[in-house]
Amino acid sequence: MMNSITSRNHEVIKRFRKLRRRSYRDEFGLFMVEGLNLIQEGLDAGARLKEIACVGARVEDITCIRDRMNEPVLAHEVSESLMNLISDVVTSQGIIGIMEQVSVSYDELISSDLSLLLVADQVRDPGNLGALLRIADAAGVDGFIMTAGCVDLYNPKVVRSAAGSHFHVPVARDVEIGAFRRDLSDRVRMLGLEPRGNKRYLDEDFTRPIALVVGNEAFGIAEENRMFLDETVCVQMPGKAESLNVASAAAVVLFEALRQRQGNGGG
Repeated sequence: MMNSITSRNHEVIKRFRKLRRRSYRDEFGLFMVEGLNLIQEGLDAGARLKEIACVGARVEDITCIRDRMNEPVLAHEVSESLMNLISDVVTSQGIIGIMEQVSVSYDELISSDLSLLLVADQVRDPGNLGALLRIADAAGVDGFIMTAGCVDLYNPKVVRSAAGSHFHVPVARDVEIGAFRRDLSDRVRMLGLEPRGNKRYLDEDFTRPIALVVGNEAFGIAEENRMFLDETVCVQMPGKAESLNVASAAAVVLFEALRQRQGNGGG
């Protein structure tokens, strides 16, 4: 059954719009997913779809989604104007889902077999955080760590930028790097990635377990967290650019780690 909604004051429209607020997302453990492909990717990964809205032209997509689910889902047909009201993008794809947040506890993450981790320290730009998560996913990291001060993992712009990687990578949020360092003890070497790091990243041995730490866009790795690093590395740039975007720099280093591991008989 499909509900037809025509008023912007309807409780469903208000509920979708509230998901733009972190406090509401955190209270109910939900987030908004825009576009059929992203919704299907979440379902394929085992994420739970709680509610969905679409415009008239996308009603058949709802049928396809329901056919692949083992449980009922609330579905609503809305006008183009209402879809634009609840969407977080200028040009909506015409279908938006509400899904349960994918959660992993910090204890679960650090008790697993860790070989390669990416740590985001106070990264506040949604596009950068989403790109970092997507890069971590592409490079096959075992986990993604976020310190307090990072933008919300389920910010709609982060979700779009990550392009489905929320469903693939274990993420621990609001982690204190000092505690993380102590809990890992000698299991993982902690490397800070900085424009003026002490060592070229190409000279690092990435075949051993590594946690790569990247910092805030403006100020880098927080001063209070630098004491927990084993080493800092840099990406040398022969050109005139002052620095790389934090996600671009992380991609360079993570794929060097992947290259070394594959060359060493890894995956």
